[in-house]
Amino acid sequence: MREECSSFAEKLTGMFSDIIVKSLTLDLHRELEDLGLTLSQVHALTHVAERGKSSVGAIAEALGVTHPAAVKMVERLAQKELVVRGVAAADHRQSEITPTAAGRALVTRIRREREARLVRVLQAMEPEERQALIQGLQGFVRAALQDERALDALCVSCQAVLPTDCEDFLLIRQERLLDVPAAGRR
Repeated sequence: MREECSSFAEKLTGMFSDIIVKSLTLDLHRELEDLGLTLSQVHALTHVAERGKSSVGAIAEALGVTHPAAVKMVERLAQKELVVRGVAAADHRQSEITPTAAGRALVTRIRREREARLVRVLQAMEPEERQALIQGLQGFVRAALQDERALDALCVSCQAVLPTDCEDFLLIRQERLLDVPAAGRR
């Protein structure tokens, strides 16, 4: 690959990433400040909601923060009644964080708003440009994630990663965990 091509691709991917993060995520979170949640708390809530339950240690690792920082995030989310802290069944010394209905609803609301913002951008593009973008992103993801297990968390129905409100994904994930053949699945 020519030097100028990879350099240009790097600049474009940087711009694309910045647009996604700033326009579709940060602006949305600023609008949600009335809930009194920080971006880190929203990320922690999303982590828990996507998995159904999580330990504080897993939250800290996923977000790249210290254990005490994760404890504070969980405490604030629990105060806002977005998560519940319980005792892990496997190890009573560990706490288990689960989302409340309000927590899952907030994550779903944030996702839907992000999707609506993305749709507005995509609708401003020509149909051929949209199709080329999708094909290009699929090729990029395929090349970047050569290990097909990296896509195990992708719902084949809605294409969301670890969706919180998708019955198809939950069924597919259960089949994968149980190693049941997925005959007849979409």
